[in-house]
Amino acid sequence: MSELRNKTQFRFRVNDMDEIKEKVEKGWIHSKMWFDVLAATKEAAEESLKTHIEKIKKLENCIVVRENFQETIEVEKPLPRVEKGYSKAVEIEILTKDIETLLSITIFFAPSAVEILEPDSLKISAASIQTIMNTVADLLHRFASQGIGGVVIARS
Repeated sequence: MSELRNKTQFRFRVNDMDEIKEKVEKGWIHSKMWFDVLAATKEAAEESLKTHIEKIKKLENCIVVRENFQETIEVEKPLPRVEKGYSKAVEIEILTKDIETLLSITIFFAPSAVEILEPDSLKISAASIQTIMNTVADLLHRFASQGIGGVVIARS
């Protein structure tokens, strides 16, 4: 399985697909994620996105099966008062041990989109739902503690 972690080619070998199928049969979730970045320099765009994906690769209960970095694109006036920027995107295919790991990656690494490839359905325990809800609650509290969000409670 360690050779799966370092795959960067677009296509799989047959035994890679067998290993993915084996993990999914054991309850792992096979999905795709897309990430993109906009930066002031080409180097910043490339390095920041590469570093972001490398952090995901180091997570427990997660295996990056494939990564497909797109070419860096120069963008004219990407934002008001910004004359030029550089955009870079990557599609990754991952295996996560459980829904909690997939949710944590989604919350803390902010992909542009997520597609679950398999399994077709999941049975989630009450303990998993509790972990998910506590992860979301923790995130809201982190925002509130930084003064950038939270929940407004109004009188009825």
